Amino acid sequence: MTNSLPGSELTREPFRWDQRLFALVLRLTGTPAIERDTGLVPSDSSSIDAMCEVTGGRSYSITSHRMLNQCIDSLVQKVQNGVVINFEKIGPDPPPPTNIEKGDDILLVKEELTTNGRECDPTNDLSNMNLLQMQSLGAQNTSWHNCRRMIYVPTRTNQKGFPTGYWPIPESFWPEVTASVLPPRNAHPNVKFACTSSDPMVIENLPFDKYELEPSPLTQYILSRKQPTTCWQVFVANSYKSSEVGHPFGYLKASTNLNCVNLFVMPYNYPVL
Repeated sequence: MTNSLPGSELTREPFRWDQRLFALVLRLTGTPAIERDTGLVPSDSSSIDAMCEVTGGRSYSITSHRMLNQCIDSLVQKVQNGVVINFEKIGPDPPPPTNIEKGDDILLVKEELTTNGRECDPTNDLSNMNLLQMQSLGAQNTSWHNCRRMIYVPTRTNQKGFPTGYWPIPESFWPEVTASVLPPRNAHPNVKFACTSSDPMVIENLPFDKYELEPSPLTQYILSRKQPTTCWQVFVANSYKSSEVGHPFGYLKASTNLNCVNLFVMPYNYPVL
């Protein structure tokens, strides 16, 4: 698949950063299909699903007219301003959160905290159980380690009539003065995040950009930790001449009400400011 449009030489892929492919593959039979009210339409098994996936979209395997209408409504809701980003974890997994809620959960655990008819200490055993549970879940489910999802660009506009941002996502190369052409880059930025808890920084009189992440296994994992006062710094590999990972340019942080996860974009290497 080739692309002869102007500017296509700047990207390795045949699509742009703002293009997502969604495919409605009709698998309608000659006889009425059995209605399955599963709520989740499966992806199609054809080769077009791989192309949809790499652009940040997806395919739908349509087996009934009802499912077709459901998918069309879903696609209408997906038409939003945004940019697709590849999020990739670097370094070790985070330790289990220390702010374990001891409300209704402890009542459920108390019923099972018995050994040979003897009730165990729920305070110690609950923390141990949550520790083991978090570790086992992290080992079993690693889908949040690598996600391709959209960040929503705010629809609010300035006087010019279009949304603006203050800071770009860094390029994955260090510009050379002697270079005559720019090297091709990925259509979707590859943003790496480290699971080391840091304090969110908002520098006085210095603007920042804030983007909400599309729901994904990554956002679900961050929200499940219930730590809205900490953040994970983000990086772009090869964005600095003497470091493979580069310096942080922002961070991922759960909202205060734990409804969503936001990407804060700051000046490059903002901690030194």
